[in-house]
Amino acid sequence: MMKKKFGFLKRAVVAALTLAVFGSSAALAATENLFGYTVVDSNYTQGLAGAINGDRTAAPGTFTSSTKVTGLNSDPALFNFFQGNESRLVLRQYNVYAPATLIDNKIIDPFASSWTPSLAEKKWDAVRNLHAVATKGNFLYATGYDLAKIAVVNMATGYTQTTHNYQFPTSWPSITTADVPAGASVHGEGLTVVDNNLYALFTVNPGGSYSVYSDSIVVKFNINSITGALTYASHLKVGKNAFTLDHYDNKLYVCALGGAQNDGSSNADTRLDIIDLSNFTKTTVNKTTSMTGDFRDITIVDANNAYVFLGNYNTSWNMDGGVYHTTVANLTSPSAWTNVSNLSNAPGYLWGIYADSNRFWFVKGNQIDIYSSLLVSTTKTAPKTFTAAQLGGSSFGPYASLNSAIILAPDQTSGLAAKSASGVAKSFASQSVLAQQARKAAEEAKTGLKTVNGQRILSFN
Repeated sequence: MMKKKFGFLKRAVVAALTLAVFGSSAALAATENLFGYTVVDSNYTQGLAGAINGDRTAAPGTFTSSTKVTGLNSDPALFNFFQGNESRLVLRQYNVYAPATLIDNKIIDPFASSWTPSLAEKKWDAVRNLHAVATKGNFLYATGYDLAKIAVVNMATGYTQTTHNYQFPTSWPSITTADVPAGASVHGEGLTVVDNNLYALFTVNPGGSYSVYSDSIVVKFNINSITGALTYASHLKVGKNAFTLDHYDNKLYVCALGGAQNDGSSNADTRLDIIDLSNFTKTTVNKTTSMTGDFRDITIVDANNAYVFLGNYNTSWNMDGGVYHTTVANLTSPSAWTNVSNLSNAPGYLWGIYADSNRFWFVKGNQIDIYSSLLVSTTKTAPKTFTAAQLGGSSFGPYASLNSAIILAPDQTSGLAAKSASGVAKSFASQSVLAQQARKAAEEAKTGLKTVNGQRILSFN
């Protein structure tokens, strides 16, 4: 199946309690922006960015939304990061029909009353189709799907790209053709900073097409705190078509679909890999036979509350699956997980979960459901739902779509800054490519139309 990365960010994350409990000047306000999103029209010709806002401790029923940036192109996505103690956003616009023509990345204060004008606007030529960012000190690390490079950006000099940039896998001879076959197509998916190390996730298509995947690769680097330069330390193979790189308690959690997305079945190779950062080894978790779907997302609040979302598209390209609750200790034992939410024939293409100590967020196709507390059974209903139309998409007609979504981390006081080990907040932007990928495949299956070099053609194959 054709796979184009459009950026449904998911990936490097701050520990959930840090985001939920700790705050700063932003948290002092009664109302603030809590959640960012982008919406596009049904034909992927225009987009907008906005925020869901409210009191961080209030009931979701009081939350509202507001459009922040209009006039965006067909593939905008938001990524959260920290610059020192300050929470920041980068808003990228991927030029789908002319990928080599870069559009400036907009650097935004997510808690400003207006997101325009931007704090800065910069192109990073080592990054095409931005999929993840993470920070350490003055340096922002960025990777994109198309080029599979890691760019080093100096935030102290106006977000300019430095001379340090690295090409996966050729920059690191220890990654051989046994791991990445010669001629493979490779893609940057996720970044996370923990202590003085950067961890990067790359996916691999061994034949160059998007229908077949080999194991994804997580690479560990040492960071030079003075120059921002990276030194290779080690690497691990993880599941096929992996796209999460969530950090909790000195472990990384990597959800992998196990291959291309299918209509009507899950992938036999889908799995969750848990990487222990103390020795850089992995534990692989497979679902039970009674569970439906591919591993799509994970979110961890504390030792007693971890959630995993599994799902796959049915023959109508609607989602079947469920959310499971467990303890961190039992993440390696899926038979002990409790089903707390079910999906059956659910429409839409953007999917992800996030839990904190106050509530549970479910990005559910083309809507965002917000629960007033953690999910403990399938009987709980969401007191607040925002559809894509309610998030500004009504201006695009009846079929607007969510393109990316992200939890907005509050600014941090200096005493809490060290707790933000991964350098960014939880987001779902790297999953948006999965959303658009699935949507395009569904359109092609239903109409016989196929996208080739930006043109819609009739396919007889």
